Amino acid sequence: MTDLASLHGHTTLTIPPTGPGSHDAHVLAGINRILQEALRASTEEELGRLCLEVAEDLTGAAFSFFGERRESHDRLDHIAISERGWAAYEGADPVFRQRQLPNGLNIHGIFGQVILQDRSLIVNDPASHPNRVGTPEGHPPLHNFLGVPLRRDGETFAMFALGNHPTGFTERERAIAEELAPAIVQALLRKRAEVASRDSQRRLLTLIEGIPQLVWTATRDGQWTWVSPQWVAMTGLSVEESLGHGWLAAVHPDDRDAARRYWEGAGEHGDLAMEGRLRHGQTGRYRWFKTRATPVRDDHGRIVEWFGTSTDIDTLRRLRERQETLVAELQHRVRNILTIVRSIFTRTVENGGPIDEIADHFRGRLDSLARTQVVATQTRSGRVDLENLIRDELLGVGAIEDDRLMIEGPDVALPADTAESLGLAVHELTTNALKYGALRHSAGRLTVTWDIEPKSNGECELIVKWDETGVPAMPVPPVRQGFGTELIREALPYGLGARTRLDFRGGGVSCLITLPWISDDADASNRSLEG
Repeated sequence: MTDLASLHGHTTLTIPPTGPGSHDAHVLAGINRILQEALRASTEEELGRLCLEVAEDLTGAAFSFFGERRESHDRLDHIAISERGWAAYEGADPVFRQRQLPNGLNIHGIFGQVILQDRSLIVNDPASHPNRVGTPEGHPPLHNFLGVPLRRDGETFAMFALGNHPTGFTERERAIAEELAPAIVQALLRKRAEVASRDSQRRLLTLIEGIPQLVWTATRDGQWTWVSPQWVAMTGLSVEESLGHGWLAAVHPDDRDAARRYWEGAGEHGDLAMEGRLRHGQTGRYRWFKTRATPVRDDHGRIVEWFGTSTDIDTLRRLRERQETLVAELQHRVRNILTIVRSIFTRTVENGGPIDEIADHFRGRLDSLARTQVVATQTRSGRVDLENLIRDELLGVGAIEDDRLMIEGPDVALPADTAESLGLAVHELTTNALKYGALRHSAGRLTVTWDIEPKSNGECELIVKWDETGVPAMPVPPVRQGFGTELIREALPYGLGARTRLDFRGGGVSCLITLPWISDDADASNRSLEG
């Protein structure tokens, strides 16, 4: 059998004698031609035509074909038909001018014996051969035949066949064809491996270019050897600028030392994972990325290369930070609410009275606080609309906006803590108006207005006015100071920095609450600067 050494380099070729003409220089040249020119073949069919052309030139055959056994083992598919073969077919049937390779042929007849018996076969009188089944329609007349099996791992998987030698095939032609067979197998398998590698590389590149991660490869000491198009698009660094340690130019200056330390320890730990900021080439803004790398090892377990990805986690990181802030705010609000509830309970009980009246007061104040919390949690900003807060309290006791009730003011979104305290104040005023004031007497009138007014120093104030009229004269001041009075006169100034005035006058209650105010635009600007 032919022994091919250094196939990839084609530098040494040893062919032990297997028959007449084994040392023929033309055969050696033919094998070299197959191995060398096969590198330039772009497809299996082109490679097959080259192999068949060499076989025809060396054996004197008029035409030839190259076929492979299907995995099902009962059919033969053509890999190639020689140019002389196509010319012979074209002469017999114009349909073959389309050069469509015939596939799915039954493995029988004379050529089938080459595969079934796993041996070379010479037939110089096909008409009298016991296995003859005739030629397919359009096939040129067959005067003689030489078939050679092609083996892979000791098993016949394909064959090539030569036809119509001018004087008939001899053992010399058989020996030549058998010497060509190993080179043909090697060339075919190498071409398939090359095509598979090329297809795999193309699929890999397509996959890499389709994922959002930035992909790169590096030597074991962190010098990059390749970067994906996503890296170039993100950082604005070209491939050439990124190679070696050039990629560090895209890393935030505060993160570069950490990146170097990660690489220094990567070989020891066999992995690399870090978070750092990369500069966006177009905006100049730094974004957070999670970088992971997997080592590629040789047969001895040594790291020879790193394959890494960098995933944008900037939005996720900011959401996580926002979540931590919200959790802290929630904990603060829960503690604050519990303090408020405890204070409400204490002051409600201290005011005394029948247990049913104490329960009603306490329940009403908790309901007011709960309404504020529901509204605050339904908005992303956690703010409460002032008009809705006031209307909810009044509608809750059956007050309808008509000629006895007027509610008016611009859109104002209150922070949750402000809404909690102000909502309780409105609840106390509403409860008092329902029991003693404008909401009890048919002649009573209630006007609730608010506005935002600028101050001389450039700051603003939110001014809320509660004004009752038409109420019969009542004692001024009240006999005792209740929860609502204490809330408005003491708690609001202490908790919100408010200025308040509460008057129990003949005709109804008048309340003025003035709060320091930061506009929504200014607040949003501050949040933007903080972010």
